[in-house]
Amino acid sequence: MHSMPPPYSKLPRCLSIQAAWQQVTASLAQAGIEDARREAGIILQHATRQSPTAFYSSLQRTLADDEVVLIDDIVARRLGREPLQYILNSAYFYGREFYVAPGILIPRPETEILVDAFRGVAAGCTRIADVGTGSGAIAVTLACEFPHIQVLAIDRSRQALDVAGRNATRHAVHNRVCLLQVDLLSAVRGGLDAVVANLPYVRSADIAGLSPEVALFEPREALDGGTDGLDLIGRLCVQAARALGAGGHLLLEVGDDQTDRVLTLLGEQQRWQALSTASDLRGIRRVVSAVRAERRD
Repeated sequence: MHSMPPPYSKLPRCLSIQAAWQQVTASLAQAGIEDARREAGIILQHATRQSPTAFYSSLQRTLADDEVVLIDDIVARRLGREPLQYILNSAYFYGREFYVAPGILIPRPETEILVDAFRGVAAGCTRIADVGTGSGAIAVTLACEFPHIQVLAIDRSRQALDVAGRNATRHAVHNRVCLLQVDLLSAVRGGLDAVVANLPYVRSADIAGLSPEVALFEPREALDGGTDGLDLIGRLCVQAARALGAGGHLLLEVGDDQTDRVLTLLGEQQRWQALSTASDLRGIRRVVSAVRAERRD
């Protein structure tokens, strides 16, 4: 059971931004929140509604009363381990800001490797499916980075698709991102040049041991990959072989100990060739790629 958050001493009135930054940092650090100073800075910049340049040039300014109230509210929620991205309805991915909300998986920096991996095959692709799109971070980023492609953003969740649509509009690619509510690729019969996916891959038994931010607040259906973590990935590999033409590309984000098993799974299907992997900044093989072999079915 998650323990109660530590008591929080509200900010006194007539405090400078710099002094408030120090106090909020101390409160977050006491609660065991990593990178407390960076998060405190984000909270104060949000509350004061300033650009980074304006924020850093006004650290001696006294906080207004309404700013103090907002900071106290955000910090109290954060001390309960609610993700800051949910509190601020904001997450960054590939240098762009995305709207996020409770019930939607928060985009991760390591998933940016999936976009990097696609860059190597983008020239030959025009119709892409992003399966399990969630916030739409991958689909929207691909549409922004590659103006020649059309992206089919697929998710089972209507809520997720609403958020993905909002982000597509925000970044002015809604005319090239088509939303589809369906289970994986079950309703897609062909015509795709590439399939990219960051599907749930956490083992069911491991979810309780994740950080409180993830285990208590992020949607389980966006995390739980079944007993071995590969339930949805295995199904998608079969469906992708039908949806892709010969030479089509499959790119999957996988867990840090799942690469070899996914490579074996693809090899056993005898429908894939040119199997490869791409590593994240920590050297973890994060993306598995494959090319659809000549059709035999």
